Amino acid sequence: MEAEIKLALDANSVTQIRKLPVLRANASSKPVEVEHVDRYFDSAAFDLWQHGFALRVRSAGGRHVQTLKGGGSALAGLHRRTELEAEIATEEPDLDLFARQLHEALPKLARSQGKDKGAALQLAPVFVNRTKRSSWMIALSEGAQVECALDLGELQHGDRTVPVRELELEMKQGDPARLFDLAQQVHETLPVRVENISKAERGYALAGAVAPRVVKATAVTLRHKASMGEALGAIMANCLQQMQANERGVVAGDPESLHQMRVGLRRLRAALAMVRDMMQLPEAAAAGIEWLAGELGDARNWDVFIASVLPELPLHEEHQPSLARIQVAAREEAERHRSKVKSAVGSARYTTLMLALGGWIAGEGWRQAALPSDPLARKVAKAAPQLVRHAAARVRKRARGYDLTQPESLHKVRIAAKKERYAREFFEALEHGKKATRRHEVLTGMQEELGVLNDSVVARELVAQLRERVPQETALLGFIEGVLAERAARTVPLAGKHVKQRLRERAGF
Repeated sequence: MEAEIKLALDANSVTQIRKLPVLRANASSKPVEVEHVDRYFDSAAFDLWQHGFALRVRSAGGRHVQTLKGGGSALAGLHRRTELEAEIATEEPDLDLFARQLHEALPKLARSQGKDKGAALQLAPVFVNRTKRSSWMIALSEGAQVECALDLGELQHGDRTVPVRELELEMKQGDPARLFDLAQQVHETLPVRVENISKAERGYALAGAVAPRVVKATAVTLRHKASMGEALGAIMANCLQQMQANERGVVAGDPESLHQMRVGLRRLRAALAMVRDMMQLPEAAAAGIEWLAGELGDARNWDVFIASVLPELPLHEEHQPSLARIQVAAREEAERHRSKVKSAVGSARYTTLMLALGGWIAGEGWRQAALPSDPLARKVAKAAPQLVRHAAARVRKRARGYDLTQPESLHKVRIAAKKERYAREFFEALEHGKKATRRHEVLTGMQEELGVLNDSVVARELVAQLRERVPQETALLGFIEGVLAERAARTVPLAGKHVKQRLRERAGF
């Protein structure tokens, strides 16, 4: 299985990348330039792509190589994929070879095709990648060997094209985690962007088979015999993958993608808070996480205000013109903050953070950050129940130690409940039982109810900001503020009562 990091370059970086000392000083071979044409094939229904694979025939120098690649994962630009390849006679796929490759990589799909010969995959061209590749080897310490490949070209589907400007760092020999250190050194000298999307995915998107989509949290895969450190790595990788899977949607300005990126970040922060007594992230990475949380939070607050708060206000018809002006101002604020988020996701600081987190996970940084007693060496099956019980105890402590008639107190209970729910979801792969399932339902209901209350409190802060944007609508803004205040005064005591009732539920694991 290959392991490589992809780094996207802008037009100005292309001429400088090969001159970087970190890539020249350790070179163990001279650059070799090859022009190649990659033709991608699939069925009309994109069956291969639906299963996470792509069939490519690469033609260069009179040779043709057929490759079926896919599966695996992508984390902070580090791609791990199955790759089956063999030389063939022409630029068209060898169907017998394809049948063997399909049987090895996707046996279920292969068997389904075998049952009905008439249903066998009818391959057709999807898109073409024309690229000039300059590649050379560099030698790192301890015998590590990395292939550097600078790809310049374009993807083409019909009349449409998109440019290709990528630097691939592939670990040929050694620990793949070291690729993050190398990528970070490149980035410190010449800003690049982590590329989690393969050329195949970009090509399929060009062909209309892939569109930016909202990616929600998925279950974390854990082994019962795994150590707590291994479990933490899997949890963090899961959170980071959710964040990065929503990058395209965020850049496209989709509010729901922004929300899900923020959810991924909140889950990551909850995971780190859960084990703060066991280990600490490097200070720079921790600071980067807090910076990104602030950027995402402001934009999300305005989206909720526009989509949920304003439409539910009890306003008469004569207020509609004034409300329309307030909505315009609110949308402008939301767009301003979304632009800030786009800039943040495209910034050098974001790339630095992704590489730092990816390198920490791939290199099992918790081994260096753990305390001398090494609590992360415990089996997750034994450590998880204790962590969940601690999270549940924090919820009870927050509820008992604060005035549940005050929004600030309920907000703290909501945050604690959210962290307990995330903790339970992280360890969902371990058997919890009916009590744990009921507890999860209780926490979800509590979080939703308190979330509505929190949205109302935050909305009042946003209304105050709008006074400067639309001062001519002071009267209506005052009315809205009053409605929100009255709503909070009515729901806070009821929410506090519900919290006390729900906390009587036993918190099983």
